[in-house]
Amino acid sequence: MAQELNGKTALVTGATGGLGRAICARLAQAGASVIAADLPQAPIAALVATLGAGSRALHLDVTREEQWQAAFQTCEEDGQKVDILVNNAGIFTPNIPFADMPFDVWKKHFAVNADGTFLGCREAIRHMRGRGGAIVNIASSMGLVALAEAGAYCASKAAVLMTTRVAARSGGPDGIRVNAVLPGAVPTDMLMGNLQAGQQESDLLGTLASYAAMGRLARPEDIAEAVLMLAGPGAAAISGVALPVDCGTIPGG
Repeated sequence: MAQELNGKTALVTGATGGLGRAICARLAQAGASVIAADLPQAPIAALVATLGAGSRALHLDVTREEQWQAAFQTCEEDGQKVDILVNNAGIFTPNIPFADMPFDVWKKHFAVNADGTFLGCREAIRHMRGRGGAIVNIASSMGLVALAEAGAYCASKAAVLMTTRVAARSGGPDGIRVNAVLPGAVPTDMLMGNLQAGQQESDLLGTLASYAAMGRLARPEDIAEAVLMLAGPGAAAISGVALPVDCGTIPGG
């Protein structure tokens, strides 16, 4: 099995979620030492135990600037400079009509999805200067499609897309690549939050799969493979792109 990330350290936020676990596992499989970051109450230790030597847990609230700064400082003091950052942490509160959207819910989506991505990109660029690196932001196909009952999520993920492009411009002269992966619907606990009263999981998944050209949904492992590709040496000339991984759901994607 190819070990294209041997000697690399990857920091993954939202590590214990459905996508986060798959991303951590795939990067570790490719040879990276994984720093699995999540909130203190998340089961990080159990995840890290599956990732192999060199991997460790990190408590990180991505909305807190001082915690981002401390995270990178701690890594450097421990001799573990971050080569790859995956901004995966995110929230989605579905089924709220735009006209009924509480302002605090709107702000929370931006704090985690958009501000968290900005802070991660900024701190990573500061610490990767002089040696290069790769940043992969987990955006969403919903950052391209306006849904009236998911306004906070759509708008915050659209912000992630532009942050990716701006950060790619910023980091490019220092050999720092910044790209985004756009998952479509993926069977995770977050997606199951879309269930309506009385709706079965199979009905929801079947409806969503019917929108895809391939007639199925992407799996967490599919997202992880896209992250690995963009983070690895084979993507050395790729920066500022938004890669849909949605089985052909996005028109023209």
